[in-house]
Amino acid sequence: MKCPDCDNKLQVSSCRGIIIHECRVCKGKWFERDELKRVKDKTDEGLRWIDFDPFGLETESRRVPSHGKFCPSCHNGMALIRYMHSDVVIDKCCACKGVWLSSGELRKIIAYLEHLVKDKETKTLAKDTFRKFIEVFSGRKDMTAEIQDLFAVFYLLELKISIEHPDLTLATQKIYEAVPFI
Repeated sequence: MKCPDCDNKLQVSSCRGIIIHECRVCKGKWFERDELKRVKDKTDEGLRWIDFDPFGLETESRRVPSHGKFCPSCHNGMALIRYMHSDVVIDKCCACKGVWLSSGELRKIIAYLEHLVKDKETKTLAKDTFRKFIEVFSGRKDMTAEIQDLFAVFYLLELKISIEHPDLTLATQKIYEAVPFI
């Protein structure tokens, strides 16, 4: 496979334990279907519940003008889209469902998602927690992955509440200490 940015040969590489292809020259990374999500999940467990499918229907509204890069795997033209509502523009191949990230874009995606989570209001995190609870029983992923996502968002909700309401957290802790069978 050749790099879509600088035409050098892509090398097999490990990114957070996931085998991907990387250009040793320009540091771009090629992710096959779902590998980008797996790398994101392994980079920060607190982000695993945030789902973004670059090939979902909602991405059509995030398209930006293309610039003629070709897929390193199947050699079809790639499309450009914004990663969620960030300023990060990624290349995707609609034919083989791979994603190309130029150097530094993975770091920018993780930073964007961490900022997104940090700025969420408690009410929004509570809604996200409830949505993830429903997805445990009706989600697209297997139940174990859905439960892991639920625990991740619930943990963030718990942290947010403890920061915003330290007295409530202290009272809850005292109840647990006072009642031996809980």
